[in-house]
This record gives sequence, C-alpha cells and structure tokens, in this order.
Amino acid sequence: MLGLRVAHSVACSEVEGPFRRHVLWVQGCTLACPGCCNPELFPAAGGRWRAVSELRAELGEARALHGVEGLTVLGGEPSEQLAGATALCEAARELGLGVILFSGRTRGELAALAGGAALLAAVDTLIDGRFEASQREPAGGRRFIGSRNQGLLHLSPRYADPALWRGSAGVELQVAPDGRVSLHGAPVLAGRLARALG
Repeated sequence: MLGLRVAHSVACSEVEGPFRRHVLWVQGCTLACPGCCNPELFPAAGGRWRAVSELRAELGEARALHGVEGLTVLGGEPSEQLAGATALCEAARELGLGVILFSGRTRGELAALAGGAALLAAVDTLIDGRFEASQREPAGGRRFIGSRNQGLLHLSPRYADPALWRGSAGVELQVAPDGRVSLHGAPVLAGRLARALG
C-alpha cells in the first residue's frame, strides 16, 4: 500500500501558495539545508505513516468543506518518498486540484531520479533548489519562496500568472479540532509571532 511519512497537514491555508490550499509537510530530508525553517523535519523517523488513500480522502473533504483549489506538498523533502509523493499528487489532479511542490532538488535532479518524471508530470508548479539562508527572498520579492536562488517553474499554465506570486507574505496560526496549534507561512513572520506569543 502506497503511503507517506507525514509530519503535519493543514486542511485549508492561504499562505502556502496561491488560493486556498490543502497543505502537507512530509517527514525526512537528507539535504538538511543550513538555516532551513523546518529542521525538525530532517529525521526520517519522525512523523506518522499515512496511506495515500487516506490522504486522498482528506483532500476530497478539504475541497468539499473549505473550497480548496489545490494541494501544496513541502517538507522535509518530498522526493525522498517519491512513490508516495507521486501518488498523492496524481490523486490531487484526479480530484481537479492544482499541485504545487517544494523540493530542495532541482528539476534536473528530480528528472534524473527513477520515477522522477512521473512526479513532475503530476505537478503544476515546482519551487526547486536548495534553500540558501544568505540569499533570502527579499520583502516584496516572490511570495511563498524562501531564497532568491530557488526556481519558480510552471510545468502547466495553472499558476503561471506572475501576479499570483507577488504581494505580502503571510502567516497563519491554526487550532486543530484536537487542540493542537500550528504556525506556518513566511518563516521570519512566523518566528516573530511565535516569540510574541512566547
């Protein structure tokens, strides 16, 4: 059964890509970019294994309840769980949702992986390349993207309008039904909010 080790997911967000999105953070990343905003996602052993069929059902529920337009997958490093990530992206596409994927690997590196072409075929927009803390995307730069060296590659026209990637960065604080609190979005803003809430 195909699945993914998932660190966290949010049913509906407006700070991890254009429009309302279901967002899923995978667990595990061997790239371990210095200054990454999610270092707790580096160990492969964390998170919880979840079947793609279960995740697909959640996507359908998020679309019905919250009107989400798409799925954003980030991490961690999605390409280190290639089969599961591909199946999830394909499931989103089957539901009529757009797919945005964040990967520390470049498009060329992804394409060179066995099965990498299938993943890329299921993605509308890819943000690719290692995060470089010394090259943080400046205020007023490309929204949702961590550093200037990272690519914004539209593999379909769905999110190709440049206006979708301009504007102020945002941060969200969400409380899940079980009482867990999550803080996500622009890392610098999220850090400030976390310190303010102390």
